[in-house]
Amino acid sequence: MFPCENRTEIEVRTTEASDYIARAINTCKKAEQYVNGLGPLSLTALANKKESKIFRDFIDSEMNDNYLVLSGVSTAAWVKAGMIAQSIAKKGVLLGIEFVE
Repeated sequence: MFPCENRTEIEVRTTEASDYIARAINTCKKAEQYVNGLGPLSLTALANKKESKIFRDFIDSEMNDNYLVLSGVSTAAWVKAGMIAQSIAKKGVLLGIEFVE
């Protein structure tokens, strides 16, 4: 994760109430705390940025704008919800930033 060397593994599972729970293992405690503190996420939280706990909690977190964890949570949850095809996700393309000249 730019600008540091931390890495995040995010897992999303479906609850019995058809919500989504994100869990993270991260070398950065701020990021891990953000993801693990999200609690149940509704489909609205995944699809509507203005009402999304994912975005609101990120803004309230101690992380700065350079963290890719927000995108990671959104992407993992979208895959779990069927909003992104699993075949695309399984290609193993990592979220990242590349600087080119």
